[in-house]
Amino acid sequence: MRHFFEELYTAAFAWPPTVAGMALRLLFWRPLFARCGKVRFGTGLTLQGCANMRLADGVRLGKGCHLYAEGGTLELGEDTALSPGVTVDASGGLIRLGKQVAVGPGTVLRASNHRFDSLDRPIMLQGHSYGEILIEDDVWIAANCTITPGTRIGRGAVIGAGAVVTRDVEPFAIVGGVPARVIGSRKKN
Repeated sequence: MRHFFEELYTAAFAWPPTVAGMALRLLFWRPLFARCGKVRFGTGLTLQGCANMRLADGVRLGKGCHLYAEGGTLELGEDTALSPGVTVDASGGLIRLGKQVAVGPGTVLRASNHRFDSLDRPIMLQGHSYGEILIEDDVWIAANCTITPGTRIGRGAVIGAGAVVTRDVEPFAIVGGVPARVIGSRKKN
């Protein structure tokens, strides 16, 4: 029944623009979440598994973002901002973003991957392997990045546009490329 109301509320209140629309979304959507502070909801959002999401004060979700947490956990820290078109899929796993994390448009964070170990069964029938994505405070993820499960991005790191993060990123590192590798540091020598 909760899933029904989640779908109904999302459909009914996802579209109204303006400040009035944002106020309506906050008013009607807040009870759907495990925790929901003072959040700014953009228009055209997709939300599934809200009962497994914790959104702190100051979170901003841009137009057309997709957030999923069915069977998983999604936590967005204070003043975290998701630009338009960001997908955050914690279904089956865990995604935790710290405070003041900025995520650029078109970025995808996904806590699962398709399994493909069997050659006798189609990949689509092999299920998923689940993991965690942990992003510490004060991180900037630029546009069109992909963050894969099993990664931790350290405090103050910068992820360059279009990067694919497949392994841990040290604090204050600047990474870019496919797969992402260190291209600089924010620390002064």
